[in-house]
Amino acid sequence: DACGGAIGFWSVGYAFAYGAGGSFIGLSGREYFLNGFDETGGKEYIGFFFQFTFAATAATIVAGTVAERCKMSAYLCYSLFLT
Repeated sequence: DACGGAIGFWSVGYAFAYGAGGSFIGLSGREYFLNGFDETGGKEYIGFFFQFTFAATAATIVAGTVAERCKMSAYLCYSLFLT
């Protein structure tokens, strides 16, 4: 749950939430896969981790409600999409 959410939030979630250039979601290429984070000395990693914990929490709340009620592959796809 947390691992799948981390991959989803790392790859595109943070860029969608905090990227620039779009009217609905962020479209700038800087935030995808956390590109450019090392240019600031790593200070943005704190904000990324803080926001990731909230995204992962949203997935874990649903995990308790759908436990043993759906296929594992469907749940992993949902978890990746949610975060």
